[in-house]
Amino acid sequence: MKILLFGEFSGLHNNLKDGLMHLGHQVKIAAGMDGYKQISNDLNLDSNLNGLVRMIDVRLKPFLKLHDMKGFDILQSINPFFPNAKYFPRKLFYLLLKRLNENFFILAAGSDAYYWKYGPRRLSYGPFKDTLKYDIKSTNYYMENRKAFLYNKKLIDLSHGIIPVMYDYEINYKENKKLLNTIPLPINLKKIDYKENKIGKKLVIFHGLSRYGFKGTRYVESAFNELSKTYPNDLELIIDGKLPIKEYLKIMQKADIVIDQVNSHSSGMNALYALAMGKVVLGGSEPIGFKSLGISSSPVINIKPSKESIIESIIKLIEEKSSIPQKGLSGRKFVEDVHCHIKVAAKYLKTWKASI
Repeated sequence: MKILLFGEFSGLHNNLKDGLMHLGHQVKIAAGMDGYKQISNDLNLDSNLNGLVRMIDVRLKPFLKLHDMKGFDILQSINPFFPNAKYFPRKLFYLLLKRLNENFFILAAGSDAYYWKYGPRRLSYGPFKDTLKYDIKSTNYYMENRKAFLYNKKLIDLSHGIIPVMYDYEINYKENKKLLNTIPLPINLKKIDYKENKIGKKLVIFHGLSRYGFKGTRYVESAFNELSKTYPNDLELIIDGKLPIKEYLKIMQKADIVIDQVNSHSSGMNALYALAMGKVVLGGSEPIGFKSLGISSSPVINIKPSKESIIESIIKLIEEKSSIPQKGLSGRKFVEDVHCHIKVAAKYLKTWKASI
């Protein structure tokens, strides 16, 4: 099949592409480079211009590239709101894009209007207030309004189905007739070197800096401030990020423990990269989310959005320092079993074929 993956966040579609190509399919990614992350694509929708001209260019480019995005058997958008550019005529664009391709699917991955409408009520905790306060720096978000929801609903109605990547997004579409199976995030393990997690004098703990509010970085900062005073000789604590993905992964490789997103019930791509390397990961790992992925447990150590939860988990790891190499190996085996890009790609193919 010929497959167009439209949009990219954190390497999800790049890893899926690798799996689909391994299974013999032709795949193209049309996307930006996700800002500073500089994630690769086949059809670049970013702009090299500046100022007002750039604003116009990023809105026109998807339309000007439509001739390169036609004739595919499967079209999959990473999110109903990609491209996330204010005043971009998304509805018109997707209507045109859908007409040029055979079968249209959408991922429930990242923020959309269903997530913002239902998430605050259906999730026991989430990033909503912190996102408004620290990332958007406003008392409201456009995805909360009725217009955004009606657009989101219309796009789902036009599609063959919506595929969640984790429980946090699945729960918000539970009544929607277009909801399909949740499929785990993919990762190409051939591109991530596993190394035994050998512990030095200090445990090196790393938290990647990206969306400060959404990821719950303030809780990590607070925990690190306290831990640095209590365990100055036992811990090296690092918060860094907003780097190209290759440089970011080099920093991660130096850590023993990685703290993923705090405001989530489930693990994101960041956690998978770390697990694949053999790191111990703290992050979203609520049992309620296991069923969505068809698993009974996860090596990710579950933490709540609180300073106390993070401190408690890290102290336990200090006390059980000798178990860290084995925990790292278990994490690698977990992603090999659940998140292998080839296995995940096969699940997408099965879901697509069953829905068209």
